[in-house]
Amino acid sequence: MKPTEKARKLWLAGALLATLLAAQWVSGEEGEAGPEALPESAEARNFRKEASAGRNAAENEAAENEAGELDLERLERRKFSAQAGDIFGQRSWVPPPRPAPPSRPSPPPMQFRYLGKVVEGNETRVFLALGERNYIVRPGESINNQYRLDEVSDHGITFTYLPLNARQMLATAGAANIP
Repeated sequence: MKPTEKARKLWLAGALLATLLAAQWVSGEEGEAGPEALPESAEARNFRKEASAGRNAAENEAAENEAGELDLERLERRKFSAQAGDIFGQRSWVPPPRPAPPSRPSPPPMQFRYLGKVVEGNETRVFLALGERNYIVRPGESINNQYRLDEVSDHGITFTYLPLNARQMLATAGAANIP
């Protein structure tokens, strides 16, 4: 072990020991001390009796000892019912607004890259690249059962994304300078 690691571990152990000693010193006394009993007012006594009216008598007797003081360790935490809802939520007579209807799904962005086209008489073929694959497609043909080439013009190519029947446009203007 390097001397710097050893020194760092000693400093950390010393800091931990100092923290534990400071926590013990701040707590005031050695050992666990219970809460001090304060005199109970008549108003607090009445409130306690009203609050415990909902519980059965066995629970009430178990929670109070013979001196009439509450045994806090034996009390159970209050359970909120599901009907209570959000107890800190905003209250209003106005009904909440209706949720917006779900938006119509949109096709994924065009992944094709335009490489060029060949026109022979009335037939036009378009050269496209998708990743490492090249495609030669005519209008009306489909590509991977996902896209159908609909129309070829001087400024763009129109596709139909078949799963959603959505039309998309691939711009071809200025594509003559492809590296």
